[in-house]
Amino acid sequence: MKTGRLHYLVAVLSAFLVFGQSALAKDAPAEKETEVTELSWDKLAPPVEEDMIKKYEAGEITPAEAIAYVTELGKVPVQSLNETRVRVPGYLVPLNIRKDQTATELLLVPTLGACIHVPPPPPNQTIFIRYPEGIKVTEAGYTPYWVEGVIKVERNESEYTEVLYAITPDSIIEYE
Repeated sequence: MKTGRLHYLVAVLSAFLVFGQSALAKDAPAEKETEVTELSWDKLAPPVEEDMIKKYEAGEITPAEAIAYVTELGKVPVQSLNETRVRVPGYLVPLNIRKDQTATELLLVPTLGACIHVPPPPPNQTIFIRYPEGIKVTEAGYTPYWVEGVIKVERNESEYTEVLYAITPDSIIEYE
């Protein structure tokens, strides 16, 4: 019995030395926070209800009613994404420009030119980015990027658009 406890203690101490205190901490980050999920834009919107598709295909709802439904769906975030570490591709739209030509607040949008023209993408298809170190504005706009960080369901409004998600990225790198 004592040998079994000794092996257990050695294993625990080894884990502590190799992985640090977080290996033993009860409040260690959840898997959801440490895994990086490559997120496609369609995952930022709730799924379309099958009944609505059937009704539309059967001619039971008008195109205007279908557009109204999809518009409302664009205002709904996917709550299960909150606090998830993600990697999202997209284009950057600067909201502020400092004297050194960097922007620290941007929008991440799914398509080139989105938010530059009217109308902007739906609120659940736009991500607000706070990037304190800033990124050169000349690098934003027409270059696709990967943005990685913890996404939060967070409503932000500006004179340009309404947004339902936010990220303070760990990294912004050119899309390859």
